[in-house]
Amino acid sequence: MPIPNILPATRAPTRYVREPVCPVWLDKTEFDLTKHDPERLFDLCQRKVRDSQRTLDTTRKLTESLHNDPQYQYANAVQAFEELRKEHLQLNDSYNDLETINETIQEVVEVLRTDKHQLLAELNTLKRDISIQSIENTKLALKEKESAAFHEGLQKKLESQEKQMAQLDDELKDYTNSQIQINNEMGVLESAAENLSLQTASLAELRDHLDVTRVQQQEAIQSLENEIEQKKNELESHDEQLWDFKRDMSARILALQRKVNSGNEELARLQRLSEHEMDTLSHQNRTLNEELKSKSDQLFATRKEMSEFANSARREMNIKKEEVQQCLSIIDLVEKQNAGLEASIARMLEQNRVSENQIQEKDNINNKNLIEQANFIAMVHMELQTVREDLYMIKSRLCHHCRDRLLAEEELHDEQERLAELEKGPAAYTQNALQDPNLPQIAGAPQGELTHAGAGPLTQPPLGGAPEDEEAESEKRRVQEELNKAHEALEALNRQLLEEREQRDKERREEEAMRLQEETDRLARAQEEEEARRRQNEDDRRKEDGEPAKNFTIRFVNGTKKRVEAFLSDTVQDLINRVCSKIGVRPSEMFYISHAVNENSVLGMVDRFLDKSKTLREEGLNTKCILIFKFKHYKKLVNWLDTNIQDRYFQQLHHNVVSEYYLNPEKLAVGLAGYELQAVFGDATGRKRYGYFDEVGLDAYLPTSVTPLGYEYWQERLFKTHKKRKNLPPMKAREKYIDLLRERCPHWGMTFFDIRDKENRPFIAGVAEDGLHILTADKRVIIQSLKFVGGHHQLAGWEKSATGIFVKKRDSKLMTLYASSKLQTEEMYNLLNEYYLMLPRDVQEGLDIDISDRDKIAARLLPPETFHPPAVERTAPVEFESRAEYLKALYLEHVFSADDNDESQGPIIKFLNQLDECLDTDTAVEVMDISGAGMNDSDWALIADLIIRSLEYDPATEPAITPYDRMRNWKDNLLITKLDIADNNLTPASVAPTRDLLSHCVNLADINLSGIPLDNRHESELVEPMLKLNLQSLAMNRCSIGDNGARALLELLGNGNLHTVHLNYNRITANVVAELVECLDRPYCALNNLGLASNRIQLRGLEIIIKVMDRARRPETLNFADNPLQVRGGQRFGQLLEQQCGLTDLDISNTTGAMNITGDVALYITRQMLNNPEIDRVNFSDNPIGQNLHQLTDPEGQVTRDLPLEFFTFLEREAICNITVLELNRCQLTADHGAALVTALLDNFKLRKLEVSGNRLSLSDGGVSQGWIDLLETTSTLEHLDISRNGYLKQGVTVLMSAIARNRSLTSIIMDGNRATDLQERPNGGPTVSYGEYVYAFSTNRHLRDVRMADMGITDEVWDSICEGLAENRFMRKFSAPDNLITTRGVLDSTKHLSLNTTLEDLELTCKSVQENEDEYMRAYKFFIDNTNIETILL
Repeated sequence: MPIPNILPATRAPTRYVREPVCPVWLDKTEFDLTKHDPERLFDLCQRKVRDSQRTLDTTRKLTESLHNDPQYQYANAVQAFEELRKEHLQLNDSYNDLETINETIQEVVEVLRTDKHQLLAELNTLKRDISIQSIENTKLALKEKESAAFHEGLQKKLESQEKQMAQLDDELKDYTNSQIQINNEMGVLESAAENLSLQTASLAELRDHLDVTRVQQQEAIQSLENEIEQKKNELESHDEQLWDFKRDMSARILALQRKVNSGNEELARLQRLSEHEMDTLSHQNRTLNEELKSKSDQLFATRKEMSEFANSARREMNIKKEEVQQCLSIIDLVEKQNAGLEASIARMLEQNRVSENQIQEKDNINNKNLIEQANFIAMVHMELQTVREDLYMIKSRLCHHCRDRLLAEEELHDEQERLAELEKGPAAYTQNALQDPNLPQIAGAPQGELTHAGAGPLTQPPLGGAPEDEEAESEKRRVQEELNKAHEALEALNRQLLEEREQRDKERREEEAMRLQEETDRLARAQEEEEARRRQNEDDRRKEDGEPAKNFTIRFVNGTKKRVEAFLSDTVQDLINRVCSKIGVRPSEMFYISHAVNENSVLGMVDRFLDKSKTLREEGLNTKCILIFKFKHYKKLVNWLDTNIQDRYFQQLHHNVVSEYYLNPEKLAVGLAGYELQAVFGDATGRKRYGYFDEVGLDAYLPTSVTPLGYEYWQERLFKTHKKRKNLPPMKAREKYIDLLRERCPHWGMTFFDIRDKENRPFIAGVAEDGLHILTADKRVIIQSLKFVGGHHQLAGWEKSATGIFVKKRDSKLMTLYASSKLQTEEMYNLLNEYYLMLPRDVQEGLDIDISDRDKIAARLLPPETFHPPAVERTAPVEFESRAEYLKALYLEHVFSADDNDESQGPIIKFLNQLDECLDTDTAVEVMDISGAGMNDSDWALIADLIIRSLEYDPATEPAITPYDRMRNWKDNLLITKLDIADNNLTPASVAPTRDLLSHCVNLADINLSGIPLDNRHESELVEPMLKLNLQSLAMNRCSIGDNGARALLELLGNGNLHTVHLNYNRITANVVAELVECLDRPYCALNNLGLASNRIQLRGLEIIIKVMDRARRPETLNFADNPLQVRGGQRFGQLLEQQCGLTDLDISNTTGAMNITGDVALYITRQMLNNPEIDRVNFSDNPIGQNLHQLTDPEGQVTRDLPLEFFTFLEREAICNITVLELNRCQLTADHGAALVTALLDNFKLRKLEVSGNRLSLSDGGVSQGWIDLLETTSTLEHLDISRNGYLKQGVTVLMSAIARNRSLTSIIMDGNRATDLQERPNGGPTVSYGEYVYAFSTNRHLRDVRMADMGITDEVWDSICEGLAENRFMRKFSAPDNLITTRGVLDSTKHLSLNTTLEDLELTCKSVQENEDEYMRAYKFFIDNTNIETILL
């Protein structure tokens, strides 16, 4: 009977299939019907795609129609305008909030500043004694440095001589024991001298002398015998010392033997102890083996169970993989379907994106149109405002009846005209504004004439009858100028808005970069803190284990030291990390620690760079070792991610420069110092200018070999260089320093080693990023450059040996040995390997040099991509790179080496400053201005001779590798085109050097020899070289030239380029003028500027000049002041102006009293000027014009003729005269003349400069007339005004200051000699008086740049008010107030205000009250320097 199957049937394994998911774009019902039918699903998808396409087309059409709708465009424009307005309001609110915060901060700053001033006052009292002695200490320090350098040179010479004598002793020691006759040793001495000839020049000379004469040989033999005797005595003393040393060493050896015996006993004890320990360990090992066997049995059982479980799991995994494969096939099918749908959707999105871009472009166009419309509306408003102002000016001339009658018509006509023009559109309005010359006129009134009620024409036509069309044309030009100004103002506003937006975007980008940098720094700090905690835990563990910590002294290149605690088991990298943690610098692969070892070589201490992977114990370090934290490789990083690393790198390079490890010319050293000052101090200010040498000497910025010209000279030169680096942030300034040093320094990046050739001659090897360089012992000549890439010779490999390093060149099969010590050989070898592995990878592949342990060395270096490639060419180490450098070096060499009989007065600083300006700005010396420098004949002869020698200097004679290297960067920058030696202490002896210089300076075009007494004899000597020049300007004032000398100079007028000749203050008469006129008539004469002031030319000479000027229409500038002319002479000047012969500048001043032009003559002259459009400048100074220039009245007292008003008619607006400069100094003018002057100037828009000093323009009470106030408040063209010494008292000066506050054109004003305080007031210490007008004037005026208020009785109170105004002024550059009543206390108190001013550069307060006491003067001077930013201060 069969057994029934009672076991349950085995079920087949189920396969999981993912349920399809309904897409969002498909209806659920449709998806359920089609999800199992792919064809229906595909048809459904295609229908959906077509529906989407139709919807998209419909949407596109609606969008296009909507975009073409003007209402939509207008709405978008309005919305954009509203958004801009909201943004403007938000920015305005933010600005107001910032202003509030700023005010709060300012209050806090004021409190802190007060505390700071108190502390500075206490500090300055402590520094007072130091500041007094600083100059003397500096001089002593310089002398000490010079003597130290001299002694050091002597010491080196002595050491070299001792070495030579030691070698001589070695050669002669075999012969000293024989004691034979000296005459039999001749051959031995000659052979010894021949062997020593290559090492010492002195012995070579000795050998030559021995060959020449026997007498000299006998003397040399005798001297050598004496030296041998001395050496014998020294050897005996050395033998005694050696015996003493031997006895000491024997005692030490015995002590060491005893220590060895005790050590052997201790070793035996340790051996017994170790045997016992071995027995114990063997017993423990047997026990552990048994336990290990039992554990292994258990592990075998567990392994068997795990293998069974793994087999079952593997079978299940295979089943799951099959199911996953089926799911993947389904997923692939669905993904293909989705890919088609996604492509369709992507196309639709791309179309939408294109539509959005088009919409955005149209929005931008609409916004631009809206902005242009807004600008046009603003322009229209500005033009209307201008028209309205002109209308008000015209109305001011009408009487009350006419004004009331025209007012209604004017307003109605103006409104209708404006509406009509605006309806026509912007183009029509602008065209009408440009074409209508009567736009500013009142409708219905004739142009140029407005009738007063029964009083005739109000505006009188100018004398000479100018036609109305010219007036209309001028009015049209004025309107055009105003419209152009309006356009420029709008463009400036648009530029400002764009700049503000760009600035906001830049600030946002900087904030984002700062945020990212802060996040990076935060992560780095967290890492460093974690590393510090780990290191602290490790240190605690070591201390618990009994390992002692050592204190190592780490030195830095800037001279500082730090004590760092470390363990001998620490690696060098651990020590570097500890140092970085100590000084607050992030660790870097570029940091190394070197052990300075003294090998008594030419270079002194040698750096042995420690291996970072070794421990301090393995490196043999102890606490007495000299350890230096520095960079090993001089490579420029592509990106300086850490400013601290860049700063350390910069400090090391700077130390190499100032210590003259790298030799640099003075020009390069000064340029580098400018970048250093910018990196350390920031932008140059007056306060920083005087702080360069507060705590450091000159050697902190420059090498010790620079010109020894004192601190004042270098302070000024460094300050000028510092100012050229303005606005450079510290990181950028350091980068510029590195770039300049890398580009121009011949020793850039070199690490120097002491080497010798096969003849034992000393040389220097420099290993740098570009290869190996062999230099002379003084580093001044590069003998050979073996570069990795390029150059005359190329490195092919290097190997180290026990005696030096072998170098192989690519163009040679031989290897060259450069002998050196073992340490320096190792360092050279390592540096060459490391610099090679830091080359770009493609360069390394091309060179294919075999490096041992290549991967190990490369692993501890930064990748090559981190650095810039090495420089292709290196600057040759030449002493001079230009003629200007050679000239300066030659001049200083002669000046400082001059003997006591030399009459020169030391260096001429003005001459040196011009050479320095050329060198520091890298420009040519074209202007040689040594005027007023106090030169004597000896100084000038030296300068002229050295300039000639510099022009003849051949730079190819200097030592260099090749002539190409010597001339590669050479500059012929001594191209003098202007020479000015006027006003020096020269005599006729200076004519000869001047003549020689003129014959060599072929580029001279402008010469000023004023002040050299030629005495009518030496002129011809100078004319000869001048005839060979292309001369354009010649000035020989105060040269004692008479008629004979002037005739010699007439030859120069044959030069067709000479346009300016000044022969003022000589003894020339009318006889020479006649000959001069003949030259002016010649067609090749180009003379346009003639100066004949203060000669002996009478009326006849002037008449001759007038005749020729009428024919030749030249010169354009004539200076005829102080010549002995009669009254008719003044009238001749009027005739000259009436002829309109091209004269633009006329000087008829009367400083010596020879001219004496009175008021009636001056009136005649100005009448002729009225219709002269050519004249631009006239100088009437020192003529008694005001004596008979007054109002004329009839017997009844009625004014019949106003002569002062007639005199100034040429300044009225209707006049044709275009004068821009008028000088009426010391012309006896009164208040009436001043009133007439300002009346004429109220409508004048041509005058730029007015000088009326030394007159009496004030009112009888010392006040100022209303006309001057109106002039100062309304003028828009007057830029310079001199009203000094015109009798204004306190009330007048106060009113002038109020008017100056509202002035918008003056850039300079001179008010000397007027009184700022009343005489009855106490100068200082009395009751406080308010001077708010001064505060208001100097705080609100934004145009004044130069103010002079000398000798005005300014007290401490007035000065404090002036400084309070200057505290808010950001436009003033120079302020002069010498010879006033300001005390030391007033000077000190003013610094609290002047410290807030950041733009004032020059301040002159020369006061006797401050100068009386030397201590008070020094205290005030130091206080000003420490508390203000003013560059130049005179007390």
